[in-house]
Amino acid sequence: MSNNLVLGTVFPDDLNLNGDQANLLVIQKRLQLQGVTSQIVEVANSDLDEVDLLFLGHGSIAAWDFIDKHHPRAISDIASYFQSGKPLFAVSSGALRVLGQTGRKFTEGDHRSEFVDVDGIVGYLNSPVRDFIFEKIQNSWFTMLHGPVLAKNPALADQICTELGWIVEPKTNETLLRLDELADDSRKIAFES
Repeated sequence: MSNNLVLGTVFPDDLNLNGDQANLLVIQKRLQLQGVTSQIVEVANSDLDEVDLLFLGHGSIAAWDFIDKHHPRAISDIASYFQSGKPLFAVSSGALRVLGQTGRKFTEGDHRSEFVDVDGIVGYLNSPVRDFIFEKIQNSWFTMLHGPVLAKNPALADQICTELGWIVEPKTNETLLRLDELADDSRKIAFES
């Protein structure tokens, strides 16, 4: 493991529609509280091999039109990165774009806009996609859940860090326990209304 992990992100200004980029902040903070140093950096497609984890957020139609026009190879390069077994965390339209490049098809139905719990992972779903909400494939995680889903699911953030070998023996401290309590409260509030 590197002494300073690189958490990479592409197009963070364009692909942050629901505060998705905060997922990297959650990972970075939880790593810090485990004594692991990391940095969040914006990377171009030519630098994908320089990151320990790549993040791809959700964007508007206009944002994707801009990316497709000015960076036409972006998504195919990220799909190749994923298919080579390198770790990726992709949210909503970012997830759909990458998985679509691999030939994956999705079934759509009525648009759903609600908080959901999928096997203990809680988040906000705002999509007509029916057959995909959260999935781990190889060393990568894909979700239709918007926003900083890891803030509501710190155990998932820790699981990602552990599966990638960044945390070998998890520690517990007051700050981590308090963050977990806040996440628990947030999960409960999501379903109260």
